[in-house]
Amino acid sequence: MKSEDLNERYFLVEKLVKLFKFERIIHLTVTAVSLVILMVAISIMIYNKEAGKAELSLMFGSTGLITYTAGKLLRMWDQALKIIVTGKI
Repeated sequence: MKSEDLNERYFLVEKLVKLFKFERIIHLTVTAVSLVILMVAISIMIYNKEAGKAELSLMFGSTGLITYTAGKLLRMWDQALKIIVTGKI
């Protein structure tokens, strides 16, 4: 990979990050708050001994709400790295 191509891709990612800064901050804030609310809810359920296997798997399983929400926090960085590595949006 040429240095010019890498610099061009980096500039593109930097420009996109700056362009969508406000939306990114709102999205990250809402997602982080959602994650905190989910963690508090499941903590209360565990403390009150109301959390069974079904509830725990729905929250923490591979398709659980907490797993999904935490994954959304990292989505933008995954897309930015794809642009740098592959050069495709």
